[in-house]
Amino acid sequence: MAKNTVHPWALKNVPDQTGKTFVITGANSGIGLTAAIALASKNAKLVMACRNLQKAETAKQEILQTAPNASVDIVELNLSDLKSVNQCAETINANYDQIDCLINNAGLGWIDREETTDGFEMHIGTNHFGHFALTSQLIGLLKKAPNARVVSIASLAHYWGRIHFNDIQLNQKYGRARGYGQSKLANLMFGLELQRQFDQNNVNIKSLIVHPGMSGTNITNAALEAGNFKQLAKISNAMAPFLSQSPALGCLPTLQAATAPDVQGGEYFGPKYAFEVFGTPKKARIAKHAKNTVDAAKLWHLSEELTGVNYQESLAG
Repeated sequence: MAKNTVHPWALKNVPDQTGKTFVITGANSGIGLTAAIALASKNAKLVMACRNLQKAETAKQEILQTAPNASVDIVELNLSDLKSVNQCAETINANYDQIDCLINNAGLGWIDREETTDGFEMHIGTNHFGHFALTSQLIGLLKKAPNARVVSIASLAHYWGRIHFNDIQLNQKYGRARGYGQSKLANLMFGLELQRQFDQNNVNIKSLIVHPGMSGTNITNAALEAGNFKQLAKISNAMAPFLSQSPALGCLPTLQAATAPDVQGGEYFGPKYAFEVFGTPKKARIAKHAKNTVDAAKLWHLSEELTGVNYQESLAG
């Protein structure tokens, strides 16, 4: 009997997306832009939700060079300002009939301590709370699409990340790795809990989570310069040319989660090789503490309290 061969998942595996609308946060650079170009080439309608409108327009022109007939809209979104998040959601709800996939891609990392407009520590405020609030307000449009999906971008950093419930804003103790790790663990836990919420409320939307491995993006480059891991940074810098991958490869887990017909809600995808650092996508490992459903529910309720959104209204509506 011939042995079944599983071929690596690649861009050619992205199905035609004619008639489907994708909202991508941070689609003006890095993995977000690369994914947007790939989706546009497969006839998807794109909504780029970006903070910098000038950069977004430049990125839009780059997309149109590859896919001249693509439908590409730009909506302003500053994830570090809940007022902007709410306005973005209002704009999208007013102008689109449905959303087939929301890709919560935007993020920042490895910065000195700052606060968002709403007083949140910048990492968790932007990477988690902003996306948490946005997703809640777009569930109505997602429910109108058959087989809709929400894709959250996590990171290998979730392994060292911890949710500091007694100091969620990291006022007592701050470090760039501490802030980034907490926010990326929150992204993963949110994606897993979101699927549980969909299941409990009989909502036909899939929540999937991905990570890009060690990709040559702005956040990865900043991480390599972080002083908290000087020895690791030296090793990583030396190995980067051999282990890191381009955004074209780094975006494959996102594209698989967003478009592959055989994925299941709650699945987590990342690169295949070298402890999930690089390569084509596969199902990724989830750290034990990220699977803690009690902590996930606690984070969920805290996030609702701090952002002022009510998921139950969106899920039941």
